[in-house]
Order: sequence, then C-alpha cells, then structure tokens
Amino acid sequence: MPSSRLFHKEEIEGKTVIDSGGRVTGKVKDVLFSMSGGVMLVVEKKDGSELQVPMSNVVGLSEYVITRSEGLSDAQAPSAPAGERTCKFCGHEMGQSVYCPGCGKSQV
Repeated sequence: MPSSRLFHKEEIEGKTVIDSGGRVTGKVKDVLFSMSGGVMLVVEKKDGSELQVPMSNVVGLSEYVITRSEGLSDAQAPSAPAGERTCKFCGHEMGQSVYCPGCGKSQV
C-alpha cells in the first residue's frame, strides 16, 4: 500500500538512491513534475551523468531512496566494478550484495 505521507523536495534532495539489488545508483539531484501529475527524480550518478527515475519505480523512502531495478535499460542500469565495494563493518569484499558475505550485516 503506497504511503500517503507528503515530502518536501528538500527532504529528498541529496539522498542516496539504491536499487532493489543493493547497488548504489547515485544521489537525488532534483524532483521534476508535469502538469498531468507525473513525478520523477533526477539522480546524479558517480560519473556525473543524470538518470530520471519515475516515482512509480520508488519502493521506499527513508534514510535512502530505494528503487526497483527492473525496467531500467542497460544505459540506465547502475554499474560498479566487482570488488569495488567493501563492507563498512568488517571490510570484506561485497561485490553487488546488499548483505555482507563475511559478517552478514546489511549495508543499507
């Protein structure tokens, strides 16, 4: 059931965006809306490029913005070289996992 809570643009800007596979997509740069009621997040990726994410792909919003990873084209799908991420608790190599294979703790 979708949340009925309303958010100010300032509450969302700067939040880290993570897809449902646990990969960091980037940070929210802006919020766009159309006169017909459509809302999109503008996400700035590490390489400086931008990605527009429809609010219909947002599944959670709290400390992070969590999005569905399905439906993104290859050009939009986030990518990180394997081995680049390490666990913030034990330093074990993470790959693309949300949970550390070394200590089992969530990275989200």
